[in-house]
Amino acid sequence: MIGMYAHHAGSGHLHRARAIQHHLDTDSVVFSSAEGADITLPLDLDPDSAPDDQTAGGTLHWAPVGVEGLSTRLAIIAQWIARHHPSVFYVDCSVEVAAFVRLMGIPVITIAMPGVRFDDTHQLGYSQASAIIAAWPDWVPIPPHLTAHADRLHMVGGISRFESIDGGETAAQREGVVILRGVGGDDFDSQDWPEATVLGGDVLVSDPTPHLRAASVVIAAAGQNSVADIALTGAPAIIFPQERPFGEQHATASILEEAELAVVPHSFPSPEQWEELIELAALRAENWHRWQTTGAAKRAAAVIDQVAAKNRK
Repeated sequence: MIGMYAHHAGSGHLHRARAIQHHLDTDSVVFSSAEGADITLPLDLDPDSAPDDQTAGGTLHWAPVGVEGLSTRLAIIAQWIARHHPSVFYVDCSVEVAAFVRLMGIPVITIAMPGVRFDDTHQLGYSQASAIIAAWPDWVPIPPHLTAHADRLHMVGGISRFESIDGGETAAQREGVVILRGVGGDDFDSQDWPEATVLGGDVLVSDPTPHLRAASVVIAAAGQNSVADIALTGAPAIIFPQERPFGEQHATASILEEAELAVVPHSFPSPEQWEELIELAALRAENWHRWQTTGAAKRAAAVIDQVAAKNRK
């Protein structure tokens, strides 16, 4: 048995866990406070108060005192571990959950998030992990905060919740602008965009890939799942990174720009600049295969299965 945890913020963590779960050789269970988990956990928040000592004296990211949901969710995980004795536990992403599971004697695999993560809490999580999965290509330079853990780092490529897509529209057949919005929030409402079809936000679609494949350009933030979905479809993309903890979207956007996979404007375009940016995005879209989305979820699952096999009783 394999345990899996997906953070509830946005939808990307659960989507990624499900994509990996599909390829595991062993039965598995996904825990999350997000809707759609196999085992739903209560939120570790108290909406009516500001709890004390939220970081346990600066040693953790979120461990508030006196929050019933936090105690209950860890108890649920502990009871499941005691009953099923999993061979490994994949965590996407929470240092606190990872450390808790590891203290129960279970090997942990964690996800490496983009950005600058030299803080002691992240380093604790990486140090305790039996393996670290990075959802970016293997040609990306290892971030400095991960160099000490490079022997356990597996850069598997961008993980999309969708399977590999063959074919698609040619450049001449693509038409229209698509704005792809994630659940995690953005500042897109404050901008004056070209006429476009909006997906995400208040307009939820179960599968955006047909729209992405047909678009002349996709405008999106630099969330890992959005980027992977765009790369999978080969759509020309203009990326506007959003403010996130540890600068994670800016880190991803920088890689996309430097590798000439997408266009990342340094300021919001004027109306007369859009045509040139869309043309440049179309040229760069030919490089999307370098994001290594095909087979990425399967490669991540293989890492988990390998660690599980070593610890299976």
